[in-house]
Amino acid sequence: MSKIKVILLLLLIVFFAADSYSQFKSKEKDSEEDPMNKILGRSGTSNTGTSINADAPDLFSQLESQNTFKTKTVPIEGAIDADKYFVGPNDLFTLGLYGYINQQVPIVVSPVGSVIIPTVGEVIVDGLSLNEASAKVISAVKKRYYSSDVSFTLNTPRTFLIKVSGLTQGTFEVSPVTRVSEILKVLIFDTLNTSRVYYEKTNEREFLNTQISLRNIELFRKDGTVKKVDVYKYFLTNNDEHNPFFLEGDLLKIPYLQLDNNFITVSGAVQLAGSYEHVEGDDLETAIGIARGFDVNAEPDSIQLYRPFGNLDRYDVLNLEFDKDKDFKINKFDRLFVKYKINYQKNLSVLILGEVLRPGYYPISFKNTRLKDVIEMAGGLRDKAYLPLSILFRTYDAEYAAKDSSEIMINSRANDLLISDADRVNFATDIKSKRNRVIVDFEKLIEKNDESQNVLLEGKDIIYINDNKNIVYVYGQVGQEGYVPYKKGEDVDYYINKAGGYGLAADDDNTRVIKFNSRGWYLPEETEILSGDFVYVPKVVEETFGQTVAIIAQIAGVILGVLTTYILIKQNQ
Repeated sequence: MSKIKVILLLLLIVFFAADSYSQFKSKEKDSEEDPMNKILGRSGTSNTGTSINADAPDLFSQLESQNTFKTKTVPIEGAIDADKYFVGPNDLFTLGLYGYINQQVPIVVSPVGSVIIPTVGEVIVDGLSLNEASAKVISAVKKRYYSSDVSFTLNTPRTFLIKVSGLTQGTFEVSPVTRVSEILKVLIFDTLNTSRVYYEKTNEREFLNTQISLRNIELFRKDGTVKKVDVYKYFLTNNDEHNPFFLEGDLLKIPYLQLDNNFITVSGAVQLAGSYEHVEGDDLETAIGIARGFDVNAEPDSIQLYRPFGNLDRYDVLNLEFDKDKDFKINKFDRLFVKYKINYQKNLSVLILGEVLRPGYYPISFKNTRLKDVIEMAGGLRDKAYLPLSILFRTYDAEYAAKDSSEIMINSRANDLLISDADRVNFATDIKSKRNRVIVDFEKLIEKNDESQNVLLEGKDIIYINDNKNIVYVYGQVGQEGYVPYKKGEDVDYYINKAGGYGLAADDDNTRVIKFNSRGWYLPEETEILSGDFVYVPKVVEETFGQTVAIIAQIAGVILGVLTTYILIKQNQ
């Protein structure tokens, strides 16, 4: 009986051994035929008792064979909002499986809006948000590979075509992260659009100011909804509703407008004053915002609104306060004026040079700082300062100076002093050579404390405190024109002799002394020559034969008239 039990036990052992060997060979064969082992470089048997995601190698090998799509990056503003991005054909995703094996495979959304995952099936994702599409795909994959972690991530947004209607018509390539403003930027600078160029060239009139609307744009969705686009308001509020992203099937209608027929004007103390396109529903806050906000010197509580009064050429004037009236409705043709703060400080400065202790730029207050104040700010005068040669220059802005000169030139037409052509030439030369000097007697100001010479300074004034040059400049018809050392009390002959005497063509009877500060011309015997003055010797003007004959004829005519009169008187006697 014990022998029979031993035999039965041995047969049972042999049976289980044979069965185990059969299962082992079967697994070894599956392992050898597993394509994923080849992909991942594995060989031999698994050291686990069961296979996890056994068909994953076949799955990934099929997915990799589908990946013929080349990635094309598109510019984005930042991380995509997974609740606002909607999936569509040609979006490129990455499907990841993590567990028994780790693998990431690209998947492209098909033209019908689905992703096809072998051994899992087809999953429709078109029109779903990123979060919804990811949840749907992960749920489908987890049903087949329940023991693995799964991810489904957008890798590259798709591109598609949308239609634009208006003066510019056509199709444009965009992506789900492209805003309407990007297309407007292209259209504004599109010089190759034939219809637009033709329209503009055939309508070139001074009164026609046609341009692309930036505030009254309509975006028609495929589902029938219409979105209003206002680029100005988007940059003011950063609200996506005013500048949405594109979707497939969109039609963008961009009207052209004549600003003369639909405008509001914002001026005064704002960052960018001007006329802007009006949109129904505009309020005070929007109007100030599209003008880039208040200037630093604005008075927000003092805003005047000029509103046309019906069809009459009159305005109603309304006073508004920004904080209280932000929601005040702005109508078409309204004009807003933001007042400046009272007594706001201007950034004014003057430059003082020469013989002062601390030359340089100094701040002044508007219409309140005087010449002597700045000299004191600069530390006072040095010992070498020479007041008779000191100067104050006033430099106005170019626009004011040009207008000032133009007005003088226009007034010259009514001036009966400009009779000859020479007079007119000299007058025009004098206008062009204005030196912008301010008449100041520095000696009276400093030495005699004469407040009548203590002038008010303007921004950009230049004060030059000169030193005593101890020279007189002699020029014109002299032997050697140039600087001659000044000698107190000497007359004009002294300086002309020092300059080599009169030249051959000198008109010595018309020698003149020109004063440094006033630039006035004087006869030598009428003024004392001082340091810095000029001595000018003109050239003798030779009269032509024609001029001589004309003079003789004039004299002869006068003599003949006198003789004729004399003879007539004698005859009458």
